Amino acid sequence: MHERRRTDSFLGFVLVFSLAVGFGGVRPVCAREGFLLPTHPPQAQYKIEVNLDLVNKVLSGTETIKFMNDTPRPMEVIALDWLPQAGSRAVEITEAGTPLHCMNQERGLPVSPPLFYALARPLKTGSELELHLRFTSKLPDGSSSVMSFVGNWNPKLWWENIPVRDAYKVKLDTPPGYVLAISGRLNEASGYYENENVTTSFGIYLANNLKAAEKKSGDVLITALFTKEGEECARFCLDKAVDIITFFRDSFGFFPRRFLYILPGASRPMGGYPFASGIVVIHGEEVFRTMPPLHWEWITSHEIGHQYWGEYVMSDDFPYGYTDSWLMIGMGICTDHEYVRHKKLGEENHQAFLNGYRAGVERRVDTTEDAPASLLKQQNYDRNNILIHGKGFSILSALESVLGKEMFAKILLETLKDYGGKRLGYRQFWKVCEDISGENLNWFFEPWVRSNNYLCYQIVSRDSAKKEDRYVSRVVVEASLDSIRMPVLVKAVFEDGTSQIKSTDRFLETNELTFESRSALKDVILDPEGQLAMLKSPLPTLPEDLPGLINRLPWQGAGKEALKAFELARSSQLKDANLWFSLGIKLVDGGSYAEAFESMRKITESGPAKELNFIALTWMGNLKDLMGQREKAIEYYQEALKYDPGETAIRHDQWGISINRQWIEDRLKTPFRLQKK
Repeated sequence: MHERRRTDSFLGFVLVFSLAVGFGGVRPVCAREGFLLPTHPPQAQYKIEVNLDLVNKVLSGTETIKFMNDTPRPMEVIALDWLPQAGSRAVEITEAGTPLHCMNQERGLPVSPPLFYALARPLKTGSELELHLRFTSKLPDGSSSVMSFVGNWNPKLWWENIPVRDAYKVKLDTPPGYVLAISGRLNEASGYYENENVTTSFGIYLANNLKAAEKKSGDVLITALFTKEGEECARFCLDKAVDIITFFRDSFGFFPRRFLYILPGASRPMGGYPFASGIVVIHGEEVFRTMPPLHWEWITSHEIGHQYWGEYVMSDDFPYGYTDSWLMIGMGICTDHEYVRHKKLGEENHQAFLNGYRAGVERRVDTTEDAPASLLKQQNYDRNNILIHGKGFSILSALESVLGKEMFAKILLETLKDYGGKRLGYRQFWKVCEDISGENLNWFFEPWVRSNNYLCYQIVSRDSAKKEDRYVSRVVVEASLDSIRMPVLVKAVFEDGTSQIKSTDRFLETNELTFESRSALKDVILDPEGQLAMLKSPLPTLPEDLPGLINRLPWQGAGKEALKAFELARSSQLKDANLWFSLGIKLVDGGSYAEAFESMRKITESGPAKELNFIALTWMGNLKDLMGQREKAIEYYQEALKYDPGETAIRHDQWGISINRQWIEDRLKTPFRLQKK
C-alpha cells in the first residue's frame, strides 16, 4: 500500500523500573528519585547551530533547550534522547554554568537512551529551565551524496515517547554542491530555519546528486528535490501541491506551517511516507509514466493531508507514533478523499483501502483495532495495510455515512481547531463526534473499533407490482448473524430512470423497505455511494466459532439468529451439551419448538451428567406439549423422573419456571403452557 513504514532509527527502548510499595501507595522508583513524567510534557524551545565537517565526517553543534515546568510538582531530573556510541558521540550539558553529569552508570542503568541528568536544583512549578549543550556525532562512512538526519541526530528531551509540540530554530550552512530539505522555513534576518510546530521530529536532508525547484501556495514555500530521471514527476507533484494546499487552506482555514519539502523515495511507485516535520517522500518518481496522473496527485494530497493529522494533531493512542494509529492514518485518508472528491478524480484509490480491509476479513484475521496486548500478539499479518490503513479508513467512511457529509466535515474542522498541537486518541474523537452530533455513538464505535465483527447486509428479496397508476416495490434487506448493525442506504432504481434512497433501521435484523414510483423497479443497490467496507455474503461459520456465536445470542429475542445458529450447529456436529441447551432455550423463546426439541435431544445423545439429562428430557416433554403431542410429552416426563437429582435443577425466570420433581408431577396432570412474563 501507499504508506511505507519509516525505517529510520527512532528511540526503541522503554525503561522499566521496579515499584516501591508503602503506605502511600505504589510509586515508581524513577519518580521518587526525581524524574517526573508529566501527563502533558511541557513544550520546549530548541535553538541549535550545526556544523558539518565532511572531510572528517563529523557533525557537531551547540544547542540551547528552554522549557517551563507547568506541572504541579518540582522536577529534579531531566532525561535526554541521545545515543552515545562507542565513544563516537558525546554531549556536554550545563545549567547556569554548572555541568550536569549523566546518572545512568551510577544507577546501574545502560548508557543508552534515555540518559538521566540531575538538575543543580529542583525546577519549581512555573519556573523556566535553560540548558546549554555541546554535542558531536560521527557521520556514517561511505558515500556522502545523500545525508539524512532524522530522529535523534541532536540531543532532545525524552518523555517516554509521548509526542510534544516543540519549537525549533536551526542554523546550518549547506555544503557547496548540495541541496537541502529541512524541517523549517529560513528566517533571512536571523539565518535560522524556524518551525514552531514540530510534533514528530526535526529532519535534515542533504544531497549533491539532486536538483531543487520551488513554488508558493500563498505564503507556503513548497520545494521539490529530484533526480534527473524523476524531474517530470517531481514538477508535476510540485504543481499539484500548490493546488492541494490552496484547497486545504480554503477548507480548514490554515496550513500548519509555512513550508513543505517533497523528496524522492524508492524506485517503485508504492506510495509515500512522512520523513520528518514538513518533509514528505514520494516513491517511484523516476517511473512517472508507468502510473496514471491520478496516482501522483492523490499520493501528494495524502502526504500533505498528514501534515494536519499526525504532524499538527498528534496521536494519543498507544504506541504514540501516528503511523501506527488507525485514527491518524484514517483521518489523513479522509482529508485527501475530500480533495479527490472536489477534483472528481475518482474513487479507485479509496476503494482500494476498503477492499484491503475486506480481504483481511475474508482471510479471517483478527481486525480488532483497540486490541489488548494479548491479542496484538495474534495479529501477525500486514497490520499496516489491512488494519491501520484499510480498516482505519473503513471506520471513518462508515461514520461519515451515518452522520452525513456535512456533519462529518464539521467534526473534522472542530477537531483540528481543538486538538492542534495536542494529542488525539480515538476515545477523545468519539466524544467530539458525540458532542457535535448530539448522538450517543456507543453502538457505532464499540463494534467497529473494539471487536472483530464485520459489516454484511444482503438483499434477500425484491418485487414490484402495479397498483392503479403507480408501482409499489418492496425490498427486503437482511443483516447477517455476525454483522455490525448500522444504517445502510438502499437505492431503488426505476425503469424511467428515476431513483429513491432509503435507509435500513439498525435495530432490525430484517428490513422491509417500500418504494412508490411511476414505473417498475429496475435495480436495487446497497450502499450506492460505495462508502462501506461491506461483505457481499457472510463468512461461513467455522466449528471453532460456534461457541462464541451461540453464547452471544440473547436469551430473549434471538429469533432468526437462533435458527441460523441451529442449522450451523447441526451441520457441524456440535457435541457440547451445554451449548445445545443454551441454543435450545433461545429457540423456545422464538417459538421454534421443533428445532428446540432437536437441540434437547442432542443433549441426551451425548451422555451428559444426571442433572442435565433430567433437564433435557423435561424440556422435551414441555416441547411435545407445546406442539400438541400430549402422549409423547408424558413419555418424556416419565423418562425424566428416572434422572431426578432430588432438588431444583434449573429456574427460567423469564417464564416463571422452576424445574424439579414436583413440577414434572404437575405436568403429568396438566399440559405445559408457555407463559411469558
